Amino acid sequence: MAFGLAVRKEEPVSLSIPSTAAPGHQTLDANFLSYSIEFSYMLDYAGNNSHPNEFSKQLLENIHDISGAYPIIRAGGSTSNRAVFLSNQSEALVQEFGSDPDQPKSLSIGPAWMESFQQFPKDTQYIYGLNFYDGDSGLEKTVSEAAAAYKEIGSHIYAFEIGNEVNGFQCSSRRDCDYTVASYADQFKEYAAAIVKQSLGDAPKGDKEPLFQGCAFTAPNHIGFNETPFWNVENALKEGLDSTGMVKTVADHDYMGSACDGKTDATIEDELLNHHHMTDKMYNHEYLGNYSVSKGVPYVLGETNSISCQGLANVSDVYAAALWSVDYTLYAASLNISRVYYHMGTPYRYSPWQPLRINETAAHVKPLYYGNMFAAAAFSGGNKQVSVLLNESSLAAYAIYDTDSESKTLLKSVAMLNLDVWNSTQPADERPYKAFKLPSDTFSGASVKRLTSPGVEIADNITFAGQHVDDKGSVVGKQEVEKVSDGEVRVAAGEAVLVTLSS
Repeated sequence: MAFGLAVRKEEPVSLSIPSTAAPGHQTLDANFLSYSIEFSYMLDYAGNNSHPNEFSKQLLENIHDISGAYPIIRAGGSTSNRAVFLSNQSEALVQEFGSDPDQPKSLSIGPAWMESFQQFPKDTQYIYGLNFYDGDSGLEKTVSEAAAAYKEIGSHIYAFEIGNEVNGFQCSSRRDCDYTVASYADQFKEYAAAIVKQSLGDAPKGDKEPLFQGCAFTAPNHIGFNETPFWNVENALKEGLDSTGMVKTVADHDYMGSACDGKTDATIEDELLNHHHMTDKMYNHEYLGNYSVSKGVPYVLGETNSISCQGLANVSDVYAAALWSVDYTLYAASLNISRVYYHMGTPYRYSPWQPLRINETAAHVKPLYYGNMFAAAAFSGGNKQVSVLLNESSLAAYAIYDTDSESKTLLKSVAMLNLDVWNSTQPADERPYKAFKLPSDTFSGASVKRLTSPGVEIADNITFAGQHVDDKGSVVGKQEVEKVSDGEVRVAAGEAVLVTLSS
């Protein structure tokens, strides 16, 4: 890549890169990067038997082509707590909007709703979010919805979630003020047992795979255990959440900032392109992931994105979000987090793509999707471990290792990010860069794929390895793969590169 008149004033950043990963890292699947779709918008994203959404399908195929696996699709979120399953409703979805244009205030689904879970590529697996009703009649309704979903989706169900962000139920119309994490664990086990019996029959326990993703709590604010245990994954497990062996994973949610009050001051520079802000937000996840994994239960970020409450215009929907997502995904992968699910909804600002036409705007990819392509390339083939190499406020680097059947690791690639803000209004020939120095004997002739855009504040003209996604969802353009020269790789302000060793 040419940098015109840009002048590098500092010495190169030398990276010391171990040839094998340090002990203690999880080995991650090729679909480490997966997706969460707001429950009420699953029909938009997937379509149905008569009108499948070919655009979404193509975008998932792209990720498969890059990574070698299809993302797991979680259908959940706030609207799964509002969805009422009606077995005699002929329409797939009936919804009513109120003052919030982003989400329906009420919705009901019928049996035809399940068609949406049959439209994505055939190997796609799903996490299905259930409405966590209360009381005896509530148990019956939750089990009825689960049974209908399992009948139609069957083995493609990766897991059920029973309720979304249940730690917010206390002192609300959903639960009384005496509802605690212990109450939740007990009720979860009751509902899970009833769902398993209804869906899987009376096969012996040992013949049944774990079927549930537990918790799905909001961002953890407190860790540890006191007289009244905090609502967090650790305490849910201590209260016996997994005592029946039916919990497949436990999940938390998180975002880098909030736009929920409509008065947010979140910015690109402070909330997205600030590596230390991101790592500070991940502290509790590191703790909880370590605890969960020590108990044999994988920990995931089951719903996440840039700015909560569906994103912030000119922050969540511009190239900065793509660059942030690369840093975020790789840092999460270096911890005991086994998967990350990026959340989306049809009109949401932070969505990786808009699945259909809204007013005058046709279906299209958004900047975040390009960051997802980069991450998919980093995890290509699966069996990966990730280590942090550089951990500065505006610079980050990661080593990605292949893991063989004997758990031996071998260096595969290195990702390097320059998070300095660069706007498209600045003279392109003055764009500065950081030079990274790699061990030349190891990286001689290694390939370089670059994620770039004219500026972090715009949504257009983004490319990964010189390619872009067209209006049909296809990756087009001639792929541009650079080569490492003399062990040095230049990364301009607002860019990320993936350097991969020859096979």
